[in-house]
Amino acid sequence: MKRATIKDVAQATGYSIATVSLVINNKPVSIPRTTRDSILKAAEALHYRPNQLAVSMITKRSKVLGLIIPDNSNEFFAELSKSIERAARRAGYGLIYGNSANDSQRDLAYMRMFADRQVDGIILARSAALLYGDDEKSAAYMQESAIPFITVDRAVPGSGAASVSADHFRGGYIATRHLLELGHRRIGAYTGPSDVASSNERLAGYRAALTEAGVPFCEEFVVEGNYQLGGERRALTKFLNQRVSAVFSFNDLMAFGLYREMRAAHLSVPGDLSIVGFDNVFFGDLVDPPLTTVSQPVDEMGACVVRTLLELIEHHTLGQEQQHQVFPPRLVVRGSTAPYREKEV
Repeated sequence: MKRATIKDVAQATGYSIATVSLVINNKPVSIPRTTRDSILKAAEALHYRPNQLAVSMITKRSKVLGLIIPDNSNEFFAELSKSIERAARRAGYGLIYGNSANDSQRDLAYMRMFADRQVDGIILARSAALLYGDDEKSAAYMQESAIPFITVDRAVPGSGAASVSADHFRGGYIATRHLLELGHRRIGAYTGPSDVASSNERLAGYRAALTEAGVPFCEEFVVEGNYQLGGERRALTKFLNQRVSAVFSFNDLMAFGLYREMRAAHLSVPGDLSIVGFDNVFFGDLVDPPLTTVSQPVDEMGACVVRTLLELIEHHTLGQEQQHQVFPPRLVVRGSTAPYREKEV
């Protein structure tokens, strides 16, 4: 079926191509309402859609945004992607995805690919696993590129890009304080990678809560993870050897891994180990027992990312308050945490 053109709409209505173009492109000119209604009705009947390539050549805009996420199997990033896509669609923009699979070299490769495809702006949640120098390469590209960038959840040090994230320090603090209020004192921390800012901020919140409660920080209670499955057996072994009674897992996915290892060892949550996660992904309410976790306001963050990026695209600058926007998390208490109980020897 031949695609309808402005010429077809003009022939169907009897108006000039110039008049039809002004109406369809919603130009601020004085055209009678009856004329506008007639043209728009004919365009709808003919299933007219503007040629985006031609439009982009005129406006220098593609109406497409690029989104790079580190792990599309991680429910948090899946939900964040959906919220960003909804916000982009409401604003009249399409979205193309790149999944870096936590390969920092793919971050830069996707940036270049999206630039070649002339996206209007790029949203980046950087990889958790870094090769030496990759952050510097990404930061340099972001600084030198004419394309507006914004980071979400995970910033790129030295890039100067605007950012949107949850308050990771606050999240680490409230997760640990919850366990302290339940009477736990030997509290493990199953962290993200040490070179990811969000992990370091959550760890700082964990330490602050311990200090406030007069509980010494113990390096032996900390196990570094990678925000993915695979390290939970090693982590659980260390926690049990250190006789911790509770663990703050820096994301829900790693917490689910601890659940699996606990079951394999015939141990119970929270009877043998209380667990708090981070992210409040969909499955947290479905596991047994449901996971106590720190919830990030994903929908608000996704809408903010798109709104801020469009402001950059339109005006090429941001107010100081828009440069780094931080959202408060909240604790969601479920069944995976319980008051400390002295174990019988």
